[in-house]
Amino acid sequence: MLTPALPPAFEAFCALHRDRYLAYARAHLPETDARRAVRSALGELAVRWPHIVSHPNPAARAWTLLSARIRTQRPVPPPLSDCPALQYDALVLHCLLDYSTAAAEVMGQDPSKIRYLVCSAPAQSRTAARRLAPVR
Repeated sequence: MLTPALPPAFEAFCALHRDRYLAYARAHLPETDARRAVRSALGELAVRWPHIVSHPNPAARAWTLLSARIRTQRPVPPPLSDCPALQYDALVLHCLLDYSTAAAEVMGQDPSKIRYLVCSAPAQSRTAARRLAPVR
């Protein structure tokens, strides 16, 4: 039985982002569900890879796909539900997971944009992001 080979660029992309995607998913979902969500998102990325890499910012496209998938499984809790999706993601990655510069990289955003999103968030949103825990 032949297994189709994945493009080397896709394999490199996965190696670079998989662990951070999984950490983000674990912040929202139980372990098994987090792994399943990331595996499913990466599978969809593999299928859509030619379209993803034709975009000017493939990392941002991939992040949007992953984070939307997670949010469908666990809606954003208040007071974070008032934040735009990109700001919410920046808060979770920066405040909860302690990804300062890595947050920008994994989200496919400029570091200054991530800093702005985190710093402009209300203090109660930053605190809520630090306390976020997966539903068990």
